[in-house]
Amino acid sequence: MASTKKTAKKSAKPPSAKPTKPEPVKAKPKAKAGKHGITAAQRAQLLALDPSLDAPIDRNVAETQQEARQLESVLAKLGKDIYARSNLQKAVGSSLEARRSLLEIAESSWTDHRNAALSKSLREVRAQAEELKRDIIAALRHFQAGDGDVQSRVDAILPGTDLPDLIDDLKKLAKLVDESGTKLSRADLPKHANDKARGYAESLSRGSADRAVDPRGAELMSLRNRAYWFLREAMDAVRSAGRYVYRKQPKLLVAFRASSSRARTRAMAGRAPEAPAPVATPDPAATAATATDPAVTNGAPNTP
Repeated sequence: MASTKKTAKKSAKPPSAKPTKPEPVKAKPKAKAGKHGITAAQRAQLLALDPSLDAPIDRNVAETQQEARQLESVLAKLGKDIYARSNLQKAVGSSLEARRSLLEIAESSWTDHRNAALSKSLREVRAQAEELKRDIIAALRHFQAGDGDVQSRVDAILPGTDLPDLIDDLKKLAKLVDESGTKLSRADLPKHANDKARGYAESLSRGSADRAVDPRGAELMSLRNRAYWFLREAMDAVRSAGRYVYRKQPKLLVAFRASSSRARTRAMAGRAPEAPAPVATPDPAATAATATDPAVTNGAPNTP
């Protein structure tokens, strides 16, 4: 009797993105390396990108992905107008989704490896330490906003870094809390946050001694960094075009504000970025959040 089984469909192809060519990035994959694993093809694509993209990230990955989704939504409404009135290539704008998916896979691969290499107790300590790190940074950003030296030192503490970096960051933040004194008295930090930060750093240092050499982890973090900046460059190209096209329309202009890239500017000083289209240097003072305006939602340019 003829078999009624259907041939299984091929799994979705991972996002493909060429580093310099403006062709659209394909979103469907040939092979799948596991639930969160990065495939050999994706690895090759990321390694083929300009080495300058292997720089520390300067924003939380989840926040950046959300900003990318917002830009995708904006382009769905205003893309025709933007492409007609700027030098933004449609292939670049339409590649946002695939680049975002590639970053999601690279981040998952890096995070899974990072967590698997730690014992359960150390993973719990790390999670608590990272939460404290975020809370201290938020407190310093708010209560010490007018202190340029403090803000510069906080700028040097990057999100999503490796365990040795987290340990170093905790020590630096503990010192900043010491120096801030009563200026943080109204912050909702845990009691003796400085001592807690040092304690976490010490615990993580003892528990991570056997992970001093981790070539696989180093490569996965490098791939994540490349995927992050590859997406950011496309986002910056879209924002640059949007800021030009709607420079006289404030209600629409707000949707193209750039997130901070001060950390990358320092990390990549003197190196030319690999961009799919001319990209304007983001204003360091620009707000980190990409907001959308009702006018964008309605899909039509509006003058105030």
